[in-house]
Amino acid sequence: MNTELIGQSWDKLTDQHDVLVQTLCERLVKQYPNYEALFPKDVYRVMSKIVRTLTLVARVGDPEITQSRLVKLGYKHRQFNLTSSDFLNFKGLFLEVLGEYCNKHCPDVWNETCVLAWEEAFDKIIIPYMTQGLEKMSRSEKMRLIDMQTSAGNQLLGTVVSIKQETVYAEITLKLEAGDQIVAVVPQQGVNNLNLVIGSQAYVLIRSIHIMLVHADTELQFSTRNHFCGRVIKTESGAVNAKVTLQLKSGTVFHSLVTQDTITDLELKKGERVCCVFRGVDVILAVEKELG
Repeated sequence: MNTELIGQSWDKLTDQHDVLVQTLCERLVKQYPNYEALFPKDVYRVMSKIVRTLTLVARVGDPEITQSRLVKLGYKHRQFNLTSSDFLNFKGLFLEVLGEYCNKHCPDVWNETCVLAWEEAFDKIIIPYMTQGLEKMSRSEKMRLIDMQTSAGNQLLGTVVSIKQETVYAEITLKLEAGDQIVAVVPQQGVNNLNLVIGSQAYVLIRSIHIMLVHADTELQFSTRNHFCGRVIKTESGAVNAKVTLQLKSGTVFHSLVTQDTITDLELKKGERVCCVFRGVDVILAVEKELG
């Protein structure tokens, strides 16, 4: 896929982007009247965002970078009961309008090779991943989105198995896919805001700096509710701090940010058996927003 030609053809229309989108909106509603009900009154604003996303994805051309964004975009359109056929309709109309503007303002770049590049972008990247989002996001894709949207060093997906209500706080226990259980202590208002009940799925977010490491054979007992033991599988050293990756027997992975002195003092190295401990109040829970 020739992303350079895609970028050239779109950049040469910089002064025409607004009117191009306006033309696209008008033609979409005229050619497919049933789509008009899918958009709010400000259809131009919505279409502008969609076009910006799709043109950015097309010129990047790397599925590893663009997949999550497209899956999310497709997922947002599930409420409209669309199918891949609807995306094909959009593709045909978009390339039709784009071709008209390119032929008028930059005919030197609008040739068969350029058209093929745009078609490949739609057929190999845009439509497949948006269709995947329409069907359902997989767990790994959801976690990839969380990675992109938060700065938390640890992102896990769990299911609420118990809720202990207190006056101000609630103690939430979540079971991870691998079977490990994490306890989160959150304000009562947080439970209400997230609509958490037994069986709810929630993302568990923990900053790496809040995870403390200790030797597995330590004689100390800790007051923290979360205590997991495993082996070091990776250490990454920086100028001041180091990132230690710990994997439990179940397969669950935790990342801890410690000082370089800690690496030396605890003799942390690959294969070393260690435990990580963290407080329930340092566990942040998040759920997906409802569509609509």
